[in-house]
Amino acid sequence: KLFKAKHGHADVSSRDADNPKLGRWVNAQRQGYKNYKAGNKQKSTRGMCESRINKLENIGFNWGSEAASKQHSWNEMIEELRLF
Repeated sequence: KLFKAKHGHADVSSRDADNPKLGRWVNAQRQGYKNYKAGNKQKSTRGMCESRINKLENIGFNWGSEAASKQHSWNEMIEELRLF
């Protein structure tokens, strides 16, 4: 919630320079989610479950990759430029 309050979104980069520990944790959640949704029993879900998924989604957590986040930001900026 602190990150979201400061930055206005919950799209934490796995390489966040201000808080590398949070970035690594976010990356682990994304991996756990991917494995959980795929039903992959051989890979760790890192404790992922529907309750955790709901908590993260309620704060606007982005399950996509950093590339998807960057594309989303790019799309927002091109729209802002278009409206300018």
